Amino acid sequence: MGAGAGSQFQPCRDHAATEEALRASGVPFTSLRNGFYTANALQFLGQALESGRVELPADGPVSWTAHADLADAAAAILADEGCFDGPTPPLTAAQALTFDDIAGIATDGTGRTFTRITATDDQFREQLSGHGVPAEAADQLLGVFTASRAGEFAAVDPTLATLLGREPVALSTVLHEQLAATAR
Repeated sequence: MGAGAGSQFQPCRDHAATEEALRASGVPFTSLRNGFYTANALQFLGQALESGRVELPADGPVSWTAHADLADAAAAILADEGCFDGPTPPLTAAQALTFDDIAGIATDGTGRTFTRITATDDQFREQLSGHGVPAEAADQLLGVFTASRAGEFAAVDPTLATLLGREPVALSTVLHEQLAATAR
């Protein structure tokens, strides 16, 4: 999802270049345009699951999508040769959420207060640097937020649900499972 030469997020520019190289090769291909992984949202929450403070840069809506659903979709696509020619439509969850939304879901699911605090981009970079993250990697992680602010990950498409034959697992389900595991 979000593959484009002008993306704010380097991996999306890389995906766009790969798709272009595949087109130029003349070889038939299918490129899976997966929604952004729910596991990444949980990683960004990090210590917030314990502290209740969701301190991240300003963001935009993201269609956070479970790895298991994407794996099932990939299997369905592989089993139906010719199902897609070129890039797939966005393979996404049914809803795009911001970290404000996610803090609300965590609060509703636990009864604990999760507060969304907006860090500046520079504060986020410094925080990552303080944890030993190299500058290039910090900039790439910040790209998730700049791209989401630009609406690059907001697409919601029914293709994943169609491939699965059911609605995709919601971020709220994965988050509640993670919070329950953390509480043990």
